Order: sequence, then structure tokens, then C-alpha cells
Amino acid sequence: MIGELMAEFKGKATGIRVLSDGRVETSTSGMGRILGKEASIADTSVGTPMPNGVYMLEGNSMVVTAEGEVVMVKTSGIGWATGKGMKQSYRGASYQMTSSPNLASINKMVGVWEWESEENGEYSLKVWEWK
Repeated sequence: MIGELMAEFKGKATGIRVLSDGRVETSTSGMGRILGKEASIADTSVGTPMPNGVYMLEGNSMVVTAEGEVVMVKTSGIGWATGKGMKQSYRGASYQMTSSPNLASINKMVGVWEWESEENGEYSLKVWEWK
């Protein structure tokens, strides 16, 4: 069952690199909230193009709250182009790790997420707890 919204971010792609094996590495940064706290996010993900036009995605993120608390995030999912340029849609799951006592509950949460990006690389990300 999908639970409460645990994180929401908006940002922009900051770098794209095509790797020698054909995978695509994308870096992004943004601002938003995690467990109700203002935070920034930096992310690097690698997408593997599949023959059916879908990308298999794996990523790593670092979220830092305004108070300096750090949450590390591992993600996996699938996505597809929805228009020109970087206009894409992704869905997946995430696992979070922190040593912050104030955010410790996130260590036992699995997130399910939706990612929508525009042609210019601007994105929105929403993550809900999977109960």
C-alpha cells in the first residue's frame, strides 16, 4: 500500500555523459523537502537503454537538510521518453540510509517514486512510503 508523501524535490539536470558501453549517466541537483524538512538533493543515475525503448535506471543520491542532516539514497526503476529533448517519465523504488536520530525512521522505509522531466532538463520528483 502507498503511504504518505515522504519527499518532494524540483531541480535540473547538471550533466549528461554517454558511457563507452552505451549507458547514459545523468547528474541532477534540486531543492525540496524530505520528511517535512527543507533539503537539497544531488543525484547521479545511470540508464541502460533496452531494445523496447525503456531505460533501466540505477542511481545514488545525497540529500542534505537545512540543519545539515544527511540521507543517502539508492534508487532503481524504469523510464521512457515522453517528448523531445530530456522530456522523460520514470518510476521506481528507493532505499534510504541516515545516521541522523531525527530522520532515523527513514532507514526502515521503502520509497516508491515518480520522476517527470521537461525538455530543458527541469524535473519534479515525488517519493511516497511503501507500507
